[in-house]
Amino acid sequence: MSEEVKRNCNTCKFGMFERCDTLKNNEQYQKIKDNGLFDTGKWEFKKNFICDNYKSVYIEYPIEVSKINQDTNMSGFMDDEIGRFVRVRPCAKEYQNKTYLGLYLGELPVGLQISHNSETKELNVRFNINPAIFVFDLKKIIYGCESWWGFIESEDELRTITDIDIENVWYVKALEALSQEK
Repeated sequence: MSEEVKRNCNTCKFGMFERCDTLKNNEQYQKIKDNGLFDTGKWEFKKNFICDNYKSVYIEYPIEVSKINQDTNMSGFMDDEIGRFVRVRPCAKEYQNKTYLGLYLGELPVGLQISHNSETKELNVRFNINPAIFVFDLKKIIYGCESWWGFIESEDELRTITDIDIENVWYVKALEALSQEK
């Protein structure tokens, strides 16, 4: 764990998503008005609050490891779609909102996810996978997490991905609704 990371509620696995009983019973914390997703009031309170039940969301070294469990499964939920053409609009500014033709390669590793169970002392290692698209014009793989993309269902869909398409994605609509509620 970085020395810059402080042992407070913001780095405690119980402090995330209001799962901490100590915070739930803290009168001062409960008085802070919650102004939605981007409110900093509760974040600022938790930055300076520490309790005896603190449990870091990060692996704190040194650790004792009794066993290493490797999960090499890379099967994704869209494996039957491998080889289909997609339209992809990378998010990076260098692509200037251009949409490209790509080939869906399946879900490929973008890194590793590692967790440690402090009770059993087991280290769990598995691939962190994400949809991968080979973009012909760029001669490179663009991942789903760095683009807007979709399968091409018909010849008419060979158009660009527009801002309207992006605004109609369910999670974009949900974030907009959450930010407008408060």
